[in-house]
Amino acid sequence: MTYLSQNQIKEFRDGNKPISCPILDIKTQDWVLDHDHQNGMVRGVISRQANSLLGKVENFYLKMCKGEKENLPNTLEAMAAYLEQETLDVLHPVGLTQLTRKFANSLTAAEQVTELKDLGASDDDLASCKNQKQRKELFRKLTKTKYE
Repeated sequence: MTYLSQNQIKEFRDGNKPISCPILDIKTQDWVLDHDHQNGMVRGVISRQANSLLGKVENFYLKMCKGEKENLPNTLEAMAAYLEQETLDVLHPVGLTQLTRKFANSLTAAEQVTELKDLGASDDDLASCKNQKQRKELFRKLTKTKYE
């Protein structure tokens, strides 16, 4: 075991920084020396963003979930498997609100019309939409109908 003094951190970090972050797979110039807060041991050099994410995940798991540190990797693997599984063909009410907000805030008027056509809007439906608010309401109605 070796002790790394504060004035050795920069040199150690610079000598051990990877080509890309091993967690986020990004290239950066903002590297940090990560350490385990339970035992103080250095784990490696990662991006500042990954270090922040890792700290938040670990702290939440240990404090809020009352998990044991040695079980965290299994929990993260289970979480990854859960996120990769197929979603159910059921639209959540909050999901409808989120989709509607994204439709209204992220698309141009022309893109909104294309999206509405893809959802099956008729020419009469489209002609009745005089503004973005009406296109948004039509989007919400058509999307909800699609899942009913």
